[in-house]
Amino acid sequence: MIGNDDGWTTVLLLVFYIAAVMATNLFGAEFPAWFGDVGASMFSLFQIMTLESWSMGIVRPVMNVYPFAWAFFVPFIIITSFTVLNLFIALIVNSMQTLNAETNVELHEEAEVAHSEREALARQIDALASEVRKLRKQMPD
Repeated sequence: MIGNDDGWTTVLLLVFYIAAVMATNLFGAEFPAWFGDVGASMFSLFQIMTLESWSMGIVRPVMNVYPFAWAFFVPFIIITSFTVLNLFIALIVNSMQTLNAETNVELHEEAEVAHSEREALARQIDALASEVRKLRKQMPD
């Protein structure tokens, strides 16, 4: 579904929601500011996904209390990065397909104009050739 950016957005939102619920249950008791409820967890996970102060700001303090927290955060970063990358690729491909379709329409219209002009020119040439033949017949040998 690379061309369907709505599909990737839905997948990303689903991953975020599931991860937020998991993070709230796993880390909410010790870190209520970051993972106290689903909303706070989603905001913290967004910060982690964008890699903005994620290591020293959130993940390392969590790993001091929960040493295996990396098993949650690393797959989360990989999955969300892959999904966001596919979302951007989908947008680019969709834009290119739209541009290609518009170009094809323009080329088809230009081909029709060129064809009609070529037919008109051919009719004029035929008329001139006919006129030249008539003039030749009228000339004395």
